[in-house]
Amino acid sequence: MLINKYIRVAIIKSDLMPVIGIGMNSIEAKKQTDVVGGSVKVKSQTDLKEVKKHKIPGMESEALSVDFEFKTDYLSPDDEKELASITIGGTVLFVGDKIEETFEKWKKDGTLPEDVSIQVINMILDKCSKKALILSDDLQLPSPIALPFAKKK
Repeated sequence: MLINKYIRVAIIKSDLMPVIGIGMNSIEAKKQTDVVGGSVKVKSQTDLKEVKKHKIPGMESEALSVDFEFKTDYLSPDDEKELASITIGGTVLFVGDKIEETFEKWKKDGTLPEDVSIQVINMILDKCSKKALILSDDLQLPSPIALPFAKKK
């Protein structure tokens, strides 16, 4: 993985480990059938796939990268048949004082400390929800996130 491939840099204030970047490396959006009328069940989930340690050029400290997959499924409400899906894969990069402890926890039980996990997942949700919203519109699918609507008084 090349660190300079990150397309967005954002620093989130934290005493633990700030997220310094997120990059997408795969995007797939497909519609199995036309989704017309009626109700559609929309389910989104984020999976953390792998954590790796890196030396960042120009920085003295190490960083951790977290590979992820964000997926939104559009299902028929009756039989949960897949009607469409949006899948986004990528990597979140973060630095901090507890890199070694965080990495060892991942190796031991496949989880991140709660503070780190919240930061990583929030960054993934922020970036991927926006992209999924645009892709759903392109495929003429319902929005994967609730949008505000004007109502008659």
